[in-house]
Amino acid sequence: MGVPLRQKPMGIKDLFKPAYKSKNPEVRLKAVSRLDDQKLLAEIAMGDLSPRVRMAAVSKVNDQDLLVDIAVNGKELDARLSAVERINSQEKIAEIIKVRKNYQLMGACFARITDKKILKRIANDADYNRSARRMAIENYADESFLEEINNRGTDSAAPKSKEQIKILMDKYGGVRLVRALGKFSGSKSAITALGEILKMGGEPASIAIEYLARGLSHSNPAIRECAAEQLSSITDGSLVAKLISMIDDTELHKRIIEVLKRINHPDARQFISRKGNAEK
Repeated sequence: MGVPLRQKPMGIKDLFKPAYKSKNPEVRLKAVSRLDDQKLLAEIAMGDLSPRVRMAAVSKVNDQDLLVDIAVNGKELDARLSAVERINSQEKIAEIIKVRKNYQLMGACFARITDKKILKRIANDADYNRSARRMAIENYADESFLEEINNRGTDSAAPKSKEQIKILMDKYGGVRLVRALGKFSGSKSAITALGEILKMGGEPASIAIEYLARGLSHSNPAIRECAAEQLSSITDGSLVAKLISMIDDTELHKRIIEVLKRINHPDARQFISRKGNAEK
């Protein structure tokens, strides 16, 4: 019988090391849930090695300048993308596009910009790279045709039937339509239209599910319930898997669990059953 290996004795420095610096990511995750220091949370979001810890930290950062710092200087793309979603100023988001050239990050930034003046300025500013200027032109065009589907804060012009949605998809492309509708997360008609696109499947549905999941954390309870209702109608296993993959987002975790309980699909039921057994 072999002699068990002895653990390396804990040094004095380890005894006084703060929990958010622990080598164990689970310990760091719990530490983040107790932190309120915005600068410290931003530091963790920018540099922690664990995706779950990074996302938990960025979800607690409310300081707009610190969110910009994360989006620009974060080591990992996931934290930078999450930070962009929490920035309220379109001007600040436009500056991120100028500094960071990552295509996926630029796409996330443009998804948050609805101000035509900002889009037009980016399109004509040589300080932005060529890809950014091209994306600005495309998004400017999107904003022009959005008037066909939404009257800036009202629901009267949003597509109300599958037929209308299909016409717009044929005219502008499904992905482009989804991204345009996603900019109106406070509109019940836009959420409902995304739900219809979800039922159609394909790449547009895969993107629509992301916007609908974000709707679960909307400040308006009516919007949250509308998003949950659309998500609960999922019948495609790949879309169930996509929703499950978003469960590590601390802001959405509980709400996605509740939606999965409402989905009539074996993959959703199996996931809830496994999770329930694991928690016993």
